Amino acid sequence: MERTQMIPVCTVVESLAGRDKGHLYVVVGSLAYPYVWIADGRKYNLDKPKKKNCRHLRILGTSVSTGSAGPARISNEWIRSVLNRAVKN
Repeated sequence: MERTQMIPVCTVVESLAGRDKGHLYVVVGSLAYPYVWIADGRKYNLDKPKKKNCRHLRILGTSVSTGSAGPARISNEWIRSVLNRAVKN
């Protein structure tokens, strides 16, 4: 995927720039191009996600499935478990 394209929701990403460089996040929403909302389930949770430029993020694989209910099942606990699995791989 080109760095100029929007990143889909529920995608695991790594921050490439800023104070959070090297941290893993899950994309939880999108704004006007080129910004997305990201969360890690701890410091940046679903109630207060971080706004980040897509150019400063690297995709670490494909989108993560949230199950049959779709994005309604996303929770801070789910985000933490997805990121823990991503770190182990």
